Amino acid sequence: MKKRAFLFLILTSCGNSSHNDVPTEMVVRKNFDVVVETIGSLDAARSTIVSSTIGGDKGTIIWMIDEGSRVSAGDSLVLLDPTPFEEKVMRATSDLAEAEAVASTFEQALGWENIQTQRQVTSAEFDLRVAELDLLKFEKGDGPLELSRLEAAVQGARQSNSQFAGYLHDLQELVEEGIITENELLQGRRKAEETAKSLATAEQQFEIYKDFVFPSSLEKAKGKVSRAKLELEQTRKSSGFQIGKAKASMNQAFQLVKDARASLKRAVEEQQATTIVAPIPGMVVYRVEFRSGERRKPRVGDSVWQNQPLLYLPDISSMIVNTYIREVDVHKVQIGTNTTTRVDAFPDVALVGKVASIGVLAENGTSRSDGSKVFQLMIELQNGSDNLRPGMTARSTILAGTINDAICIPVTAVFIENGEAHCFVERSGGFVRVPVVLGSQNEVVIEIRNGLSAGERVALVAP
Repeated sequence: MKKRAFLFLILTSCGNSSHNDVPTEMVVRKNFDVVVETIGSLDAARSTIVSSTIGGDKGTIIWMIDEGSRVSAGDSLVLLDPTPFEEKVMRATSDLAEAEAVASTFEQALGWENIQTQRQVTSAEFDLRVAELDLLKFEKGDGPLELSRLEAAVQGARQSNSQFAGYLHDLQELVEEGIITENELLQGRRKAEETAKSLATAEQQFEIYKDFVFPSSLEKAKGKVSRAKLELEQTRKSSGFQIGKAKASMNQAFQLVKDARASLKRAVEEQQATTIVAPIPGMVVYRVEFRSGERRKPRVGDSVWQNQPLLYLPDISSMIVNTYIREVDVHKVQIGTNTTTRVDAFPDVALVGKVASIGVLAENGTSRSDGSKVFQLMIELQNGSDNLRPGMTARSTILAGTINDAICIPVTAVFIENGEAHCFVERSGGFVRVPVVLGSQNEVVIEIRNGLSAGERVALVAP
């Protein structure tokens, strides 16, 4: 653009000098484009770093795709030696089979323990039921029945004794009357004594049973029920403990199975990870990293650390331009502004694009001699070329707008002093300093909003 401005000055100044050698240019009304020129570099809109996911430094490179190759997603990029990982898969498979066999044994042991403990609990429940029935039978049946029988025996013995006592009195009267002999009276007395003894025995048996045998037998029956309940409770607790123990052993065995499966899964994943594939389409670029005491690109035979970058994979099907815009120009540009970009390597190729992002914070333009500030700018290119490469120098022209029917003069005809703009207008054979109000501009012309009229001539250098 500087060349264009210089040529503009030469062409417009030739034959237009009206005061000595001061070049002038006529003030005209015209349309012009407001453009912003930037210089940046090409980059891929999408890219990724490819590295090994295998833990430690167990991977060894045995093949690499050629640098610069175009690849699609899923294409092989790097092959690592799979031998140690195949052996690891075999060991993990064997460990899993062994763990599953042990877990199956503990699972069967738990089933057998469930059957045994259920049988013991059922037996204890049966014993308790029998004891409760025995208690009920004695308390409500045999005990009261025996007590009634003994009480009835006492009543019978008492009745017999009473009868024989009356009978003995009658015999005594008959002896006195001489009806029977003394011998018959003696026999009657013996019979009365026997009934008295039978009554005493019956009463004694009744009292003993009522006061001692019945309560004792009842307590024994109740004690048997209590023991059966305790036995059932202990059996249930013991069964729970045994089942819990068997279940814990089984769970531990199945945890080992789970761990073995996880180990096998990791081993298989590591084996599969020995083939490193492209996650996205792109162009293969070897990464320069610190390897074996020097910074260099990876090569066959290298040991690969986990997450150590191997390749840079830019997707060059969609390119961007990373550049900067001057602080004084940032207000002219907005997201979506149209751009045209050319790269130094292929100057005849025009790449159409749009402004995609503008930096939020200003940065010092260290490459500029005036130390002015700049903002980061990213341009998305809408068309591309197979010859484009990340890092190429890109020169972008940003169309910031079009000014229609404006009073214009060359930018070199404007002079700034103490923050105020002025021009030197040719009048009456000389030059008059005239203050002006500036508008939009590009690198060649600038809009004059107040101070000049079309047809006047202005000096291109200070007279």
